[in-house]
Amino acid sequence: MTVSTASEAWPALLALAVALLVWSPGDVLPGRRARALGRAEGPAAPAMHAPAPVWRNAALAGAAGLAVGVLIGGVVGAGAALGVTFGAARLLRSRDPGDERAVRGALLADLPGACDLLAVCLGAGMPVGGALAAVGAATGAPLGPALRAVATLYRLGAEPRRAWVDVPGELSGLGRVLVRAGESGSSVVPALRALAADSRASARAAAGAAVQRAGVWVLAPLGACFLPAFVCLGVVPLVLGIAGDVFG
Repeated sequence: MTVSTASEAWPALLALAVALLVWSPGDVLPGRRARALGRAEGPAAPAMHAPAPVWRNAALAGAAGLAVGVLIGGVVGAGAALGVTFGAARLLRSRDPGDERAVRGALLADLPGACDLLAVCLGAGMPVGGALAAVGAATGAPLGPALRAVATLYRLGAEPRRAWVDVPGELSGLGRVLVRAGESGSSVVPALRALAADSRASARAAAGAAVQRAGVWVLAPLGACFLPAFVCLGVVPLVLGIAGDVFG
């Protein structure tokens, strides 16, 4: 490939990479419309998200890296292509609705509000199964469907411990609070409020740690830019000067 051909090809490659990164699978929009029709016609069903195929994410990330490599060219372009490839792959994994980390984060984010709502319902005299069903109907996925599943087991007469066996690990604390209160006969409202406060404190701590990590990553490009300049302008002349005095 000549230089002129490469210079003419990189805009097309870059446009293709951008299109691939923003491309949405064909089943996403129909799925959303079907779920919207289902909500309009009847009770909401638990939202099911299939994770994107690994090969598709790899292809999208590779296309973005290839476009950047062709655009810059040379050794710098190869390094930039690798960086863009890994960065795009990580971004696509974080945007995947079926990603397990995203599900865990959504559960932990909705848990404090759900605990407050449960405390209000149970304080008003509702049974545990009814309170879980009401809060599950008012809470989005993935927490809402999990609470509704537990409420269904309560209505079917399952033992409280059995009803909480299959819930995600992020809801184990809520299950222990409700089971312990049901077995001891004590009021569950203070325990639920304490659990909500602890969950919010843990979320604030995690957010603070993420901010600190982000500060370190923000400084990394600055160091990568200034360190070569410092070596070339400060260290190399000094070494050359000493070498000239010694061997000259």
